[in-house]
Amino acid sequence: MAALVLGTCALLALALGAVLSADGWTIPEIVMFACFLVSSPWLVIGFWNAMIGFALLRFSANPVAAVAPCVARTRADEPVSGRHAVVMCVRHEDAGRVVRRLDAVLASLDATRYGDRFDLFVLSDSQKPGLVAEEEATVAAWRATLDDPSRVIYRRRLTNRGFKAGNVRDFLTSRGDDYEVMITLDADSVMSGEAILRLVRVMQANPKLGILQTLVVGLPARTVFARAFQFGMRASMRSYSMGAAWWAGDCGPYWGHNAAIRVQAFRDHCALPEVPGGPPLGGAILSHDLYEAVLMHKAGYEVRVLPEEGGSWEDNPATLAEFTRRNLRWCQGNMQYLRLIGAPGLPLMGRVNLAIAILMYAGAPAWMLFMVAGAVQAWGPPAVIAASGAGSGLSWALGAALLAAMMLVLFAPKIMGYLDVVMRPAESRRYGGAGMFLAGVAAEAAFGLLFAPIVSFTVTVFLLRLFILRRPVGWEAQNREGERIGWSEGARLLWPATAFGAALTLSLALSAPAVLPWAAPVLLSFLLAVPFAVLTSWDAPGADAALAGIVAIPEETNPPVEVRAVTEGFAVRAAPSGPLEPFRFDADPRDYSAAASPAE
Repeated sequence: MAALVLGTCALLALALGAVLSADGWTIPEIVMFACFLVSSPWLVIGFWNAMIGFALLRFSANPVAAVAPCVARTRADEPVSGRHAVVMCVRHEDAGRVVRRLDAVLASLDATRYGDRFDLFVLSDSQKPGLVAEEEATVAAWRATLDDPSRVIYRRRLTNRGFKAGNVRDFLTSRGDDYEVMITLDADSVMSGEAILRLVRVMQANPKLGILQTLVVGLPARTVFARAFQFGMRASMRSYSMGAAWWAGDCGPYWGHNAAIRVQAFRDHCALPEVPGGPPLGGAILSHDLYEAVLMHKAGYEVRVLPEEGGSWEDNPATLAEFTRRNLRWCQGNMQYLRLIGAPGLPLMGRVNLAIAILMYAGAPAWMLFMVAGAVQAWGPPAVIAASGAGSGLSWALGAALLAAMMLVLFAPKIMGYLDVVMRPAESRRYGGAGMFLAGVAAEAAFGLLFAPIVSFTVTVFLLRLFILRRPVGWEAQNREGERIGWSEGARLLWPATAFGAALTLSLALSAPAVLPWAAPVLLSFLLAVPFAVLTSWDAPGADAALAGIVAIPEETNPPVEVRAVTEGFAVRAAPSGPLEPFRFDADPRDYSAAASPAE
């Protein structure tokens, strides 16, 4: 994988260098080249993840077993022994939504033969008195309806020391001896009983497996933003996660929820250190999950991803504003790895995973600076190094080829995911048929072209604020339902992006108008940032509208009972013809998605 990534980056860099140096190097071109070197590794890693994953999905008899041998060593009907905990951490959440999800998980577990092996824990870090009272009352009312209320334990800390990781650490310290495996959930998570049993069985059959992470897909959503976002995310995850799981092997990531954890190993080896140095990066580790995975592997345990869809869901951000809040929190947490990546004793693959997490956000400011340098270059500053002598015709041909290559690299995860669906008719039917699926692909492509530059700009501004002004973001609960963004709020949030786009457009119009058509997708993203945020926060067309099925996911038309339990009334568009059934894993290892429709 290192050879593929480094070799591809070198070839792309050589091509760009030949294009930029055709008439001699200039200072802006040197800046552009340096920015490319910073931003390309993350994109190239995604490209090869997607290509490898697609090859496995199409040509491997059992792709899941190829990347996670621990699954192949596990019998599907293995008895579940011992006791296990399902743990959900909450802080200032809607208590009704939390209980609705936990009730769905509990009911799904009880539909199996092994529900009595599991206890559910609500670990609260809430501090606001009104929300605390509502939380306690809602959980108590729910417990009163259960046949065995003792299986649901509510515990609230008086402080949120260590944030979510500290909350889990306190649980492990006080109750860890009682359980063998812990299933971690976020406040917006849902898992089926069958999916949970699958994780526990794999953990039982593989004593050196420390963390087993599921592939988490989005639940049916209400807003245009959430629906388009999760449609594209789900497509890219299909191939990307499979490829990443193949080369990472037993050194995979942990994403903080919808995963199985070996309790004793996690308690003994995954206590988090304080990040050295002062604010804003010092103190408690915010992006705790990946570092916990590194510590688990350091202790000699495997950390693997189970890259199959099915039985593991979460809510996606409902609006651009909510996505940005979450993304910047993750950005701040990942930047803390700059102070941890050199910690003594970490395994090499652990350092690689931390570096990739940093690159995930480091590419954004490099891309923004690349565009600024390109705009400066368009005014024609003098060359600082002698011309290379390359012909202008060759330079234009190489530039066009490089642009095409970069577009392929950039969009490979989604392209490979979409191809995987289209090439399997049964999977296309789950999306409403090939025609409806391709219409969704076109709609999501337009969405993505407008969305991606805005995200890069907001990350760039945030990193400048973090490292220069030393101003971090807060760490509060998300607005899971999302509220429609008004025009004034959209303008307040996104006027810097709009102003940046206007300045860039004006500069290019005056200096190099011929470049405008090529730059139009990015420029339009900035210029339309406010209407994009506002309009995508609206509710998607209703079930009776012609556009209702655009960017729909399979759970909207054939929802497992667990999905129906948490989305009733706003997103699921058509009930199946027969009675609702719990999620079951399909017999075909390549069809790693929810149960097939009754007709199939």
